[in-house]
Amino acid sequence: MANKVLVETSARHIHLSQSTIETLFGAGHQLTKKKDLSQPGQFACEEKVTIVGAKSQLKASILGPVRPDTQVEISLTDARAIG
Repeated sequence: MANKVLVETSARHIHLSQSTIETLFGAGHQLTKKKDLSQPGQFACEEKVTIVGAKSQLKASILGPVRPDTQVEISLTDARAIG
């Protein structure tokens, strides 16, 4: 029996709630789809954000669609680097 499992890695990214989108980009702003991802219904956005820490900062992609809550996903190495 040959079962196939798709395994992928995910670079740093952020999921945003509509209220966070409006805080960052203005009232009524809608995310702009750049390209579809392998997960059905998920997409990378044209918009990006800068995550600022105590030591440093880094740019992160925004993934859509809009989520109920804002969530930042970075590696442990990134977290240590930005403080």
